[in-house]
Amino acid sequence: MVDPDFPNNDEKPPIRREKPLIRRGRVDSVNLYEVKEHELELLEKGAAGTLLLNLAIFLFSIAFTCIAALATADFRWQIAETIFAFIIVVGILVGLCLILIWWRTKVSISEVVSTIRDRIDEEVSQTPISEEYEAQLKKPEDDKGP
Repeated sequence: MVDPDFPNNDEKPPIRREKPLIRRGRVDSVNLYEVKEHELELLEKGAAGTLLLNLAIFLFSIAFTCIAALATADFRWQIAETIFAFIIVVGILVGLCLILIWWRTKVSISEVVSTIRDRIDEEVSQTPISEEYEAQLKKPEDDKGP
């Protein structure tokens, strides 16, 4: 026997549309910072040059591993020793190039944040609050919901 008050698995539970409880504590002032789109993307994704730095560190790691292998191993074939030497030279040279490119193009996130913070003058600039907002602040919360 099916109970008509019991919801089926296919039915979604009813959505409760009650106003959430909002607790607000007063503060003396609020600083609002305007942020440009490219600054927001930089803060979100990080600097684009960090990929170059990571790749350079990877190449240096491979090169120094090959140096350790050349220093400690005996190779039967000259071609294997040549390949290791080639990897060392390419790894160090390309790693150095990537480090230099990263160094010249790096953008520090702390510099961007400092630029954003410097947009507020030392003097306090007050923006008048709209009358509608003031009325909402003064209105008692007698709206408890249905």
